[in-house]
Amino acid sequence: MRIAKHAAPTGSTSSLDPRLHAPPSAGGLPDKALRWSARVLVGVSWISGAIFALYIIGFFGGAALGGAGERWNESLPGLYDMAAPLATLAIGAHFAAGGVLLLLGPVQLITRVRQTVPGLHRGLGRTYVLSAGLAGLGGLVFIAGSGTIGGWVMDVGFGLYGVLMVLCAAMAYRHARARRYVLHRAWAIRLFALTIGSWLYRMEYGTWFMLTGGLGVGAGFSGVFDAVMAFFFYVPNLVLAELFIRARGQAGGAALRLGTAGLLAIASALVILVTWNFSAANWGPRMFSGMLEALR
Repeated sequence: MRIAKHAAPTGSTSSLDPRLHAPPSAGGLPDKALRWSARVLVGVSWISGAIFALYIIGFFGGAALGGAGERWNESLPGLYDMAAPLATLAIGAHFAAGGVLLLLGPVQLITRVRQTVPGLHRGLGRTYVLSAGLAGLGGLVFIAGSGTIGGWVMDVGFGLYGVLMVLCAAMAYRHARARRYVLHRAWAIRLFALTIGSWLYRMEYGTWFMLTGGLGVGAGFSGVFDAVMAFFFYVPNLVLAELFIRARGQAGGAALRLGTAGLLAIASALVILVTWNFSAANWGPRMFSGMLEALR
């Protein structure tokens, strides 16, 4: 994935949305607040995502290596089905690629990495795009082959998620190849917002149970809250990503930048709180139990 080297991108500049242009380094409070709130969110997301990635590798990988693939269904019923080997393989690929995405995504957003080691950024970018495509397509194959436990609403929500992930990956790669770096970065931000969706899905469910005891959650994911969550784990991410893209652009005023910075700060606080609870109560114990399966 190519990056800019302090040179103007080639091609017609009329194809670039001026709202996506990075603002000059004004150094004012709105700019600093937006910049630092984004850095904090990326940092805590990286730490939390890395923990979740280790959980995926430890639990799902360990269970599969230990011949106990049926334990995948402890996470979400219907994931492992020997009667549908293609769907099971596809969801396994989805999980593996998802782990790569969570580990690499934040690295790709670090400006210093892009500027000082562009070769690393390009190499990781190709891996990131391929992993996003594999995760999206793997999920779509699973839905087409087995369907989700939540029925047509979850099928539509998860299916749209997979389509959007493949689209954002393709667009980020396309604009990088064409040296339209402003648009490339915008699509890369959208892709990052999507790739953390599977991680947020579990955290949002856990938070809801912690706060309400499972209000609106039905058997077989048939409740009102389940229907909302079929879309909620990625749509708000995209909305926040769009706000950030526009706030950091030349068209973003002080109010938009400060407001977006506040939302990013709140998101960071929630991620820290929920990650701590999940790591202690869910991800940690399951990760070690999966690793023990592999060692048996």
